[in-house]
Order: sequence, then structure tokens, then C-alpha cells
Amino acid sequence: MTALTSYSTGTVSVADGGTVVTGAGVIWNDGSAKPGDILQIGNFQSLISDVGAGAELTIPPWGGGAQAGAAYKIWHVSPQRFAGAEAMSTVSKLVTALSAREIPVVVGDDETVPDPSLGEEDQTAIQPSTGKVWVMSGGVWTFLGIYRGFNLTGAYNGVTTYSVGDVQTTAGTSYVWINPTPGAGHPAPDPTYWQIVASKGDTGATGATGAGYGGTSTTSLTIGTGPKPFTTQAGLAYQDGARVRATATAGAAGWLEGVVTYSGTALTITSDKASGSGTGTAWNFNVVGEAGAGDVSSANNGTEYNAATFAANLGLVRYGAAQSLTAPQKSQARTNIGMSDGHLPGIASNTAASSGEVGEVISASGTSGSLSSGVTANLGSISLTAGDWDISAQVQFNTGGGTTSTDYVVSISATSASVAAPYGTSLAIHERVPSMADHGAGFTIPPTQALVNATTSFYLNAQAVYSGTAVTATWSIRARRMR
Repeated sequence: MTALTSYSTGTVSVADGGTVVTGAGVIWNDGSAKPGDILQIGNFQSLISDVGAGAELTIPPWGGGAQAGAAYKIWHVSPQRFAGAEAMSTVSKLVTALSAREIPVVVGDDETVPDPSLGEEDQTAIQPSTGKVWVMSGGVWTFLGIYRGFNLTGAYNGVTTYSVGDVQTTAGTSYVWINPTPGAGHPAPDPTYWQIVASKGDTGATGATGAGYGGTSTTSLTIGTGPKPFTTQAGLAYQDGARVRATATAGAAGWLEGVVTYSGTALTITSDKASGSGTGTAWNFNVVGEAGAGDVSSANNGTEYNAATFAANLGLVRYGAAQSLTAPQKSQARTNIGMSDGHLPGIASNTAASSGEVGEVISASGTSGSLSSGVTANLGSISLTAGDWDISAQVQFNTGGGTTSTDYVVSISATSASVAAPYGTSLAIHERVPSMADHGAGFTIPPTQALVNATTSFYLNAQAVYSGTAVTATWSIRARRMR
């Protein structure tokens, strides 16, 4: 008779009375275990009712005591292994293929070598995730190498983990990872990890020089407007309709410019703009931009522009109407945009200065709750953007009939709730009075300069020393931008 076959690779663990058996180093999803097979650990056996997708078996409650990392056997007695003629035909084909070594053993991602219980002589085993290949030789799996296609990964990245076959590019050259151990942080061209696939080629020969602008002429022509025909070099880059300036280098001082027509050695500028005078006998040519429609002439002192539009284009705030002056002309342009020599006119309306403008005002005010005697409080604050500011404040301490006061202190500070650190040139204002009932006090802190290079908060701090009825404070803090 033929003896029963079994499977026993790896170890198993199961709790006392447990129904789940966990395997380590096992391969059960290839048919090594089927529902209906018998699991044996020591002298105890149990029927396998299900085979999980991972390394798990389901059994009836285990009566052989808790087992951990134990040796085992799976007896191949499941009825599923004897399923009739069609199944036997399929098995026969599979056996034929295995005998011919046509079907390789597949090695899982979590395995380092093929299962030693599998394979026939000369059969191969592969691990798809790494491209590793083994062959069964003399009953032992022998590693042949790594065989996989290129995996293009783009430009090299120092934090990417590369494996055999990964291709990256560095400075125009492509490299393939050749080290069997995956790794990161190994830039090319380190030969321990990389082999050149294709290198950047040498710089090619310099091509022929193309047509350029420039050019010269020795045609004698008078500086001015109208058609100006020149004889120059052939092969220049000028196109009909381009705007070209001819600058005199001999015979005259100045230039003329306009739209050009050009063919062979004939270059004609239809001049509509010129500077200087005389007859030039030598010229240089250059392409120039088209003049805008709003050219300002020095002779007109800027009167070509509408005064309000001109001021807006210069980023100026225009106050007051333009005046008509006849002399001196040097002041005319400034007058046209609402300015006069040496003065900045004020506004003639009640419009407040906008944010960021000189004269901008930022303020805050209110009435505090009860102040704790001898404890400095932050009454309120304002936030100032970078610039030059004047800050001032007012505080009125309010008392009731049952209040006996002795000290009042106020200050402006960049520190909240501190009268000991007044800002800049300001002082902490302190009034001490003989202890008396119902004594309030009012304080005005004169403007102090605040030069800040970033947004800064300024606090109005106050302290009252008293007994009896609580003291409150009505307050305001204000800043005006000076620059």
C-alpha cells in the first residue's frame, strides 16, 4: 500500500481550547493544507475545517493544551484531494508539467529562500517582487541571480530606496542599480551600486552663425525725418516693418529712427523721430522699440498728460487743482500735477488718510472693569505696522464714594501689563496723594515717537493703589503715522 503523505514545514502555535492555528515559516495556500486534512501536534489530532488566506488554520476547539512554536504534521486525507476523474486529469497535467520543470515555484515576498520541501531536480523558483531566481540542484535550492526588467524612476532622489533594475538619471546620464541589497543615499556614479546605462554625449560642434542685427553704412545723409536710404551689408536680420535707429558715428552728432524696408544691401528708414543735426557720413544700425503714444517732450514740460492721470501714473496723491504759471518753466511739470516748488499742499476736504499713508490714525478706547489694587493691568492696545509713528494716550481713573486712593500710575509700553518699561522717550506718569476718599485722577501721556520695522503691539498699562470701592479706568490710545 502507498503510505499517507504529510506536510510539516515550519512550526505552529495554538491556545488551549483555541480554534485558530497560526503557522510560522509555513506555506499552506499551495495545497499543503486543505479542509478535511488532519492536523497532528504531538499525540493529539484535529480536523482542519478551513485554510485562511494567510498562515492560519481553523479547527474545532483544541484539546491538546496550549502549543507555541511546536512541530506538527498535516495528514493529506481530505476528500477534496480525491475529486473524481476530471480532477485527476487536471492533477495528471500538473504533474506532467512539474515533471518537465515547466512550472516554477513562486517564492513569497516575506520569504528569503524557496520552501526546501518543494521542487524537483532542475526545477526553478522565482520571487516576482525582487527578480531572484533559484534552481533545484542535488535536492537543494541554489541561487542563480536576479533577473528583472528595468524600472524607470526618473531623476535621482537621495531618500528613495533603490533595488536591482531601478534606473535613475544624474546630470544627463542614466544609471541602473546593481547591488543585490536595496538601499538609499548612494548617489551615482558609485560603482558599488550603479552601472551606466546611457551616458550624456559630448558637446556638439558649434553651428553656423545666424543672421544678426547691427550693421554699418557710409552713406551720407542728413539727420531728420522722411525716407532715408542707406547702403549696408547683406544678410542682416532686419525684416520689413521693424523699427530701426541709425546713429551717426562721423560727420554729425545724433540719430534718426523709423520703420525699415530691407533687401540685399539696401536699407531704407522712413524716419519719424530724430535727434541732433548735420549730415552723417558713417552710421551704426540697431533695432529699437516702438515709441509709446504718450511720449513726454522736454519742451512741453510734461503738459502732454492730463494732470490727474500723470500724478496717478507716478504713484502720487494729488491735492488741489493745477495752476497755470508762465515762469519758470522748470516748475511747470510739477505745477501740472498739483505741486508747487518746495511745498506739499494740504487737502481741502475732510477725507482721512488711508492705510499706509502719512497721517494715518490708529486708535482704541474703552472703560476697564474693576482694577485690582496694586496690580498693573493692560487697559487696551493698538497694532502698528512698520514706520514712524507718534503715540499718545489718556487715562481717567474713576472712584466711588467708598474709595480711598493713594497711588495712580500709567504708561505706554511694548510690554503688556507693565508700568516699569515705558516705551521710547515716554515716561510712566505717577501721582501719589495723601490717603483720601473718593479721589479720582486724569492723565495725558504726550506723543512719543515709535520707530518700528515690523508690525508691533503697543499697550496702555495702568495701576491704582486703593482700598474700599473698586476703581475703573476710562482710556484711549492713539497713533498717527508721521512717515
